Amino acid sequence: MPIVTITLNNKNFKLFCNDGSEELLHSLAAAINDKIMQLKTTNQSAPFELLLILTTLSLQQEIHNLQDRLGSSEVDNNHNEREQFAETLSSIATYLESLAQKIGK
Repeated sequence: MPIVTITLNNKNFKLFCNDGSEELLHSLAAAINDKIMQLKTTNQSAPFELLLILTTLSLQQEIHNLQDRLGSSEVDNNHNEREQFAETLSSIATYLESLAQKIGK
C-alpha cells in the first residue's frame, strides 16, 4: 500500500492509499487545496483548522446541490456513477472533518 504526500495550505500530510490511486489522491488534494486557498483570500487570519471546516462545509454543500439536481433529473442513465461520485465527495468531506478535529487537539 503506497504512501502519498499531499499538501494542504502549505502543510504536508502522508496518507496510505490503494495501489494505482496515487494520481487520483493527488488530484483530489489539489482541488481541496484550491478551495482552501479561495477561502483563505476572504479569511486571511483564519487558522488552518477553520479553513478545513469551511472547505468541508463548502464541499458538503456542493454534494447536497448535486444530489438535489440528480434527484430532480428526468434522465438518469448514469445513476450509479453519480451516486459513487457523491459518496466519494462525502467521504472526502468526512475525512477533512476528522483531520480538522485531529489538528485542532
